[in-house]
Amino acid sequence: MKKKCLVLNDREALPEAALADIAHLVDISWEQDPPERFSLEEAVQRNKDTQVIITTYMDLKGHILEQMPGLEAIITTTISTHFIDSGYCKKKGIKVFNTENYTGTSVAEHAVALMMATIRHIPKVDNEVKQQGNNNCFEYRGIELYGKTAGIIGFGNIGSTIARLLSGFGMKLQYYNRSPKSSNIAQQVELYDLLSSSDIVFLSLPLNHESHEIIREETLARMKKTAVLINVSPDEVMDIDAVKQALSRGDIAAAGLDLLQTGVFKDLSNTVLTPRRAWYTEDCFNRRIGMWKSTLVNFVEGKSQKDIADSDFVPIG
Repeated sequence: MKKKCLVLNDREALPEAALADIAHLVDISWEQDPPERFSLEEAVQRNKDTQVIITTYMDLKGHILEQMPGLEAIITTTISTHFIDSGYCKKKGIKVFNTENYTGTSVAEHAVALMMATIRHIPKVDNEVKQQGNNNCFEYRGIELYGKTAGIIGFGNIGSTIARLLSGFGMKLQYYNRSPKSSNIAQQVELYDLLSSSDIVFLSLPLNHESHEIIREETLARMKKTAVLINVSPDEVMDIDAVKQALSRGDIAAAGLDLLQTGVFKDLSNTVLTPRRAWYTEDCFNRRIGMWKSTLVNFVEGKSQKDIADSDFVPIG
């Protein structure tokens, strides 16, 4: 008997054709609308017999999930799972699977692009040339990377790829990771040592209990006033207000931020912002579909696969 599968998504629509070839395995309902038209409660009411949810950043608290008593699994199309009520899932035996390592080099390349755009004032100069016809732009003097120190917080797949990309600039590379990792191009150091000695600090770590607001007033105070902060991690690894204050006061020089809360920083001239689009390339988009689709097939066919450990969740609320 086919599993009842519900796609819950209020972001860019997932292509329905992507699951056409597994229609013999799953009975799929699609609930996809832009945020202004999407109602999670109504979508769930229409699909109470759901057994498997596929979702992207939907706020799945216990009172939502309990309306689907036959729910067996949740598959996120994202790396992060912090938006899922871990306590409820554990109590009810609901499996939770995320989609890891689909970004390839896309996020790492975006981090380097944010760095270059920020330190060389590329958006500002582009605007001056196009909007003002100003070909001088002498006020936008950049910095050179050769010989500078880059500190990477989080040295998994993305962080280590950032290091590989940066190695071509002739930078000194160091990283902080919660567990020991080996690298032949970068040195592992303690967090505070990294913050105090780095000219550019990259955030490339997943959200968990330890990384939540790892960048806050205390850690920002350890950074150089000339330092640049680059973020391609979930917003919650930063205390957003503290970062804004540090940038406003000149406690750090500038930031290139890929985040959802872009509005907080829109009035600051020393930021370059993208709205959580570091992963968004054609290659990455298609690779991600293939990976969560494979997870779905494996679950429906009863194949063994690792689900998210309770310790990897950040509780909601």
